[in-house]
Amino acid sequence: MPAWQPLTFGGVVALTRASWTRLLLVQSAVAVAVAVAVLMVLGRGWFPAVTDAVHALTDFGSVRGGRLAWPRAEAVVLAQNRFLGLAIDLEENGEAGQIADLQVEFTRERIKLVSLLGYASLPYPVEMEIELNRQVLDPWWNAWRPAFFFAGGLGAVACLFVSWGLLATLYAVPVRILAGLAGRAASTGKCWRVAAAAQLPGALWLGGAILLYAAERLSLAGLGLAFGLHFVIGWVYLIGAPFCLPRKDDAAPAAGANPFTPAPPGGKTAPPPEPTGKNPFQGGPRT
Repeated sequence: MPAWQPLTFGGVVALTRASWTRLLLVQSAVAVAVAVAVLMVLGRGWFPAVTDAVHALTDFGSVRGGRLAWPRAEAVVLAQNRFLGLAIDLEENGEAGQIADLQVEFTRERIKLVSLLGYASLPYPVEMEIELNRQVLDPWWNAWRPAFFFAGGLGAVACLFVSWGLLATLYAVPVRILAGLAGRAASTGKCWRVAAAAQLPGALWLGGAILLYAAERLSLAGLGLAFGLHFVIGWVYLIGAPFCLPRKDDAAPAAGANPFTPAPPGGKTAPPPEPTGKNPFQGGPRT
């Protein structure tokens, strides 16, 4: 089977027989596909909301001494769409509301992050001064927006490779046990490569779910469910792929055979030499 696709058990095993370069190329292709989906979420949802929020700022606003100074006492929604909402609510009275999957609220002493997954808050740094006004943030955001966009895609690729490496190290032992129980020949390195390749179908599944979320065809709850299922898909391939490895009897050389002798063309076994009946150590006839 060609070692270029990880969508079947045989394809996962074929990647373990190919070179490390081939496995890295296939992993890179999958990582880029998932990163493109992440960039679509950033480009369609998050970045436009941030741009609108910067334009909605006043000419006065800053964070000094761990406290936000803002000219208005009432809550203000700076920008909001389905993906991201940005608001200023000094008194935390909840007047800003929430319709976005992720709501970021700037209060007097902290930043609140509210989503379906839960709630978190971060205090303002006391030792730093942050300008939160249109005059400073508008040119800064316009200058750094392409860099942040590129960093988002690069960060997605880096996170995938780090997670694949850690999970492959964790899953290599169960794969080795399954291969031994099935009577399959597999070294530790090959089991690690099986564990690494088995995660690629789940990553493609997750990338497709992110694309549907970016196109507003999937809710945040559905995306969370898809994220959990992508681990289950990896476990299915981890269980099934070891049974497609070569058997130990097929991988072992025949008894008495020289393992360093190349096989004849066509895969046929060369016939043994016929006995001549002569002693090769006996000298020839005397003259």
